[in-house]
Amino acid sequence: MMNHFLPQHTSNYSIFAPARLLSLAAIVALALAFMFQSVDLPAASAQDQPDSILGKVTNGTEGGVLPENLEVLLLSIDIASNQIIEQETTTVDEDGIFRFSNLVSGPGLTYRVVVDAGTYTPSVDMANQENWQNVRMKIYDETTSLDEITLSSYVMMAPTIDARSRQVGILTVINVNNYGGEVWTPDLTDPDLTGLDLLRFNLPDGFEDLAIESELPTGNILEIDTGFALTNPIPPGEAAILISYILPYEGDSFDFNLKLPYGADQVRTLLPDGGGTISAEGFGIPESVVVAENVFNQFQGEGYAVGDELLIEFSGLPQPTPLQQLSDFFKGRTYVIVIIWVVGIALLAILGYAMYSSRKRSDLTSDDDDELVDRTDVIAEIAELDEEFESGKIEEDEYNERRDELKRLVLEFDENEDVPSGDADAESEVSSADPAETSESEDEDEKTAGSDK
Repeated sequence: MMNHFLPQHTSNYSIFAPARLLSLAAIVALALAFMFQSVDLPAASAQDQPDSILGKVTNGTEGGVLPENLEVLLLSIDIASNQIIEQETTTVDEDGIFRFSNLVSGPGLTYRVVVDAGTYTPSVDMANQENWQNVRMKIYDETTSLDEITLSSYVMMAPTIDARSRQVGILTVINVNNYGGEVWTPDLTDPDLTGLDLLRFNLPDGFEDLAIESELPTGNILEIDTGFALTNPIPPGEAAILISYILPYEGDSFDFNLKLPYGADQVRTLLPDGGGTISAEGFGIPESVVVAENVFNQFQGEGYAVGDELLIEFSGLPQPTPLQQLSDFFKGRTYVIVIIWVVGIALLAILGYAMYSSRKRSDLTSDDDDELVDRTDVIAEIAELDEEFESGKIEEDEYNERRDELKRLVLEFDENEDVPSGDADAESEVSSADPAETSESEDEDEKTAGSDK
C-alpha cells in the first residue's frame, strides 16, 4: 500500500487552476470572508535593514528539550529574480540562541531564517519582523498520532454554478486545529503506510481540476480517487486549507457524503440565492449572508464527533433553458446518430410494410386462382357429361341429375365473386349446348311442322 501514497506533487496546487468557473474575485472574497491569512508586505526597506539577526529557539512541547547541535539556516531572497540562496548555517547554544552578522543589504533583498528540526522546519521571513534582534522560534516534539487533530470549521461554498454545462465551482475552507503540544508528522518510512495514516479529506464523486493552498508547513499533496491526503506537518494551533474544484452534476441534484474522521465543531454550506437548496442531518434553518456583494443562503450544523459521516443533499440546482439544450444538441454529433436511427427505423418500417403487402397480394391471387381453376374444372366436367349423354353412354335421368348438380356449383362460384366475362360466355355456351333441351326443342318443332301440313 505504500506505493499508492508515494508523493505525487511536491508543491501546493495553484488555487487559480479552474479559472473557467471560479473567478479571482470570488476566491479573494471567500478568503477574506473566512479570514484566510495573506502574506504581509515587507516591513523593512533596504535603507533601514539591520546588518545582523539575533534570535532564540525553544521547544514548545511541555517537557521537551532542544536537540543537540540544532542548526539554523539563513537564506537570502532576491525578490527581483525570485531566487532563494542559502547564505549561512549556525548552531544554537545551550540556551537556543543563534546569531547572524555582517548581513548584506540591497534593493529587493531580504532574508529568511529556518530551523532544521527534522520533518518540521519552522521559518521566519525577516521582512515581516520589526525587531531583528529578538526573533523567537519554536520547535516541537513529533507525534504520528492524529488523535489530537480536529476541524474547527468546514466551510463549503458554491460561488459559481453553470446551468448550461451543469457544473458547480466549489470553494472549501477547512480550519485544522492541533490542540495538542506536539507537531504531527506522518511516518513516511513505515512500509505499511496507508491513507489512514495521513491527513486526508474526501470530496464528492466526479470532482475535477482540484487545486489546494494551505497555511501548513511544506509537504506533499496526494490526490486519490476519493479526494486527497496531505503529508504536511501540523504544528500546535490552527491553520487554514483552501480547496477549489469543479463538480459536474446530473439532473438538478447531487449528494456529498462528507466524512469527518477528525470530527468538526462546525460545518457550513453556502449556495447562491436562487441556486437551489441543501439538506443534511443537524442543519438548521438557512440564513442569508452577503459575500463580495453577492447573497448566499447558508446552511449550518454543529458538534460532529470523530468518525461521523454527514450526507449533504444538494437539490433544485439551475437547469439549462430549452433553447440552450437545443443549441448544445446541434453543436455536438448526437443529432447525427439520432437522425441515422430515425431514418433506419423508417426504412425498416417501409420495407416491412412492402413485404407484408406483397405477401398479402400473393395470397389473394393464389386463392383467386384456386377458385378460378375449380370453376373451370366444373364447366369442363359439364362439357364432358354432355358428350357422354350424346354418345348414349348414360341415361337421360342420370344425365339431368348430374348436370343440375354441376350447374349449382357454378352458381355458387358466381355468388361469391363476379364471374369474368370469359366464364359467363362459357356458361352461356354450356347452357346453349344442353343436348336434352336441344332434343326437346327439335321434337316440338317437328310436331308443329306436321300440324301445319
